[in-house]
Amino acid sequence: MNTYADQGNPSWVNPPDDTVAAGENPPAIATSLEVPVGNALPPLQSASIPVLQPLNVSVETSHQAEGLPGRSMLADGMHFVGNAVLRGPCSIAGLLEGNLLQDQGAEVSVVVTETGRVKGDITAQKISVMGQTNGILDAGQGEVSLHDTARVQGLVRYGRIQVNGADLNATLERANPPDGSSGQQH
Repeated sequence: MNTYADQGNPSWVNPPDDTVAAGENPPAIATSLEVPVGNALPPLQSASIPVLQPLNVSVETSHQAEGLPGRSMLADGMHFVGNAVLRGPCSIAGLLEGNLLQDQGAEVSVVVTETGRVKGDITAQKISVMGQTNGILDAGQGEVSLHDTARVQGLVRYGRIQVNGADLNATLERANPPDGSSGQQH
C-alpha cells in the first residue's frame, strides 16, 4: 500500500466496474492508493523542481598557512596518468600510471589500497601496499609494509620492512643508515 496524500485520483486508476453506476462519478481516493503487484508507481508530479542555491562560503584552499600538509586521494574507479609531488599523506584506490615523489623536507605516507594499482615509482617515508604495484618502492630509511593482498613487482628499497604474505616478485634492497653504521647495536 502506497500513500499519496492530497493528489486526488490519478488518471490511470480505474475503480472496479461493479462499484460505479453509469453516469456516476467514481469515489475519490482520500489518502491512499493501492497499486497492484507488478505495476509501476505513478511519477510524482511536483509543482516545481527544487533548485539548489549557491552558498557564498570562503574556504582556505592552502593548508600551508596553518602548517598542515594536504591529503591526496585517487579514488576507486579513477585513472591518473602523470607524476605528482606529495607534501602530505596520499591514498591510491584507483589506477595510477606515473610516479609519486615525496617533496623535499616532507615526510609522506602513501597507501595503495586493495583496489589500487600503481604502474610507476613511489618515493615516500612510509609506503603501505594492499593492492598492486609495478616499479620502484623507495622508502629510503623509512618503512615499507606489504600486506597479504599486495602484489608487488620491481624494486623495494627500505629501512624497515614488514611482509604479511604478499605476492612479492621484487628485489629487496635495505638502505644504509644515515650515519654509515650497519644497524647493529654495539
